[in-house]
Amino acid sequence: MTNLTRREFIKTASVAALAMAVPIDVFAADNCSVKTRYGTFNGFVDKQGVKVWLGIPFAQPPVGKLRWQAPQPLKPSNKTFDAKKYGKEPMQASMKLGNVVEASVPTENEDCLTLNIFTRGDGKNKPVMVWIYGGGFVCGHSSEPTYNASNFVSAHDVVIVTLNYRLNVFGFMNLASVDSSFEGTGCLGIQDQIAALKWVKENIAEFGGNPDNITVFGESAGSISTFFLTIAPAAKGLFQKAIPQSGAVGFYKTPDESAQVTANFMDFCGAKTVGDLMKKSAVELQKAYAEFTDVREMNVADFYPTADGKFLPRDPFKALKDGAAREIKILTGTTSNEWNAFLLANEDLFKLIRKDPQDISPIFSHYTKQTNEEIYKSWLNGRPDTDDTYGDFATQVDFRVGQELAAEYQSKFDDVFYYLFTQQPSPPLEPLGAFHALDLSYTFNVPYIEENPDQNLVRAIQASWASFAATGNPNNETIPHWEKYSAGNRQTMELSSKGCVCHKDLNTSNLNALRYVYEG
Repeated sequence: MTNLTRREFIKTASVAALAMAVPIDVFAADNCSVKTRYGTFNGFVDKQGVKVWLGIPFAQPPVGKLRWQAPQPLKPSNKTFDAKKYGKEPMQASMKLGNVVEASVPTENEDCLTLNIFTRGDGKNKPVMVWIYGGGFVCGHSSEPTYNASNFVSAHDVVIVTLNYRLNVFGFMNLASVDSSFEGTGCLGIQDQIAALKWVKENIAEFGGNPDNITVFGESAGSISTFFLTIAPAAKGLFQKAIPQSGAVGFYKTPDESAQVTANFMDFCGAKTVGDLMKKSAVELQKAYAEFTDVREMNVADFYPTADGKFLPRDPFKALKDGAAREIKILTGTTSNEWNAFLLANEDLFKLIRKDPQDISPIFSHYTKQTNEEIYKSWLNGRPDTDDTYGDFATQVDFRVGQELAAEYQSKFDDVFYYLFTQQPSPPLEPLGAFHALDLSYTFNVPYIEENPDQNLVRAIQASWASFAATGNPNNETIPHWEKYSAGNRQTMELSSKGCVCHKDLNTSNLNALRYVYEG
């Protein structure tokens, strides 16, 4: 990372942020109509021949008295709806990279629970892939150009659904700690995802999808959400396969932790009751949240999902280890240098990670400071005191170790396939290695961070994902044989334009050294 300055990275990141603000102009006006129990939806056919329906509601708007309530089912309707524009984006905070703030969202609204559908042709019983976006549970939306599924669907005969879910104080504030009638508010965003899956299960056949062959996939917070859905009791039977990309199940709050965050936020707002919060407008709450995180100089993701014991098991990692996701096939992995971009963009993080890793990783919050220091010092022993060393430590703790342990646990109950994305970015970002979210350009074949993703690697990733969605096995003609993962062989498919290769025991030493961070 030493060959790329922070200034150079920030400049490049700002260009990427601006690029995301410009919608991809691929849409044509051809009409296509589908009738469901909840109305008739008029979509369109884009320039690639992909049928698209946008902004379809999957629950009642969570506004007014329904704010901080579980998503409510829609009532049957005979109305006709225009489905040619994305719905409103969830209320959110901006994610910052140094002094760069990702492009603002001009159409945020509490009324945001909609989904989008992409398919092609008139076939039936197609594999269904449901995408969940990332953004640290504080920002993100399905209408980001990054998640335009047209290129994927034009190349593979699947149905892709993208969805919105509530974020930050609107989706993950544990108000049950203040008022017991608000049970589950620490997991509203996850409940939104489940409501969308129920809608898909009930209606996707009308759009050519197979309701009994559904794969959930997502990146970052979307990956964490995907893992949570595999163990959430209310999601059982709604999907059969999962592809979590770069995000394991350690990112959650205990009820006590989320109660404290909620109390801090309410105190900051001058609110003594939930009723006081209800009187505030969505914009006022959004502004208060932004000021709350800035003033306290905390990570913006204060409001992670709460492991409340009802909507999420109290110990999500133990639940996975004990087989809560049995009968779900999983394809999962990470990029090789997840943390590098975060560390270069924010020079204060390097100071924090050298001083106290507990300050930068929510994973460490579940253990004592003494235990964390012992793990930290043990791992660093004998390693050079360089930025790369600390970047690798953060990547291992926050991403790779948790992801691989999840693969190890699940492999005892069903098929698991594991990957490591090592593709290097184009200049000037190549010193960063395969950093967080770089793989999105290849998953959707869009110019997100990588303006011109290598098409051979795009084909390998998309073909593998589509094959897994169809059959539960990613093997296809674009890659060498991909063996199942187990604790005995730890087979890992390296994904790179230099060639995809299946390795054995690729990260075992780090896994063993840091296992205790997750297992206690």
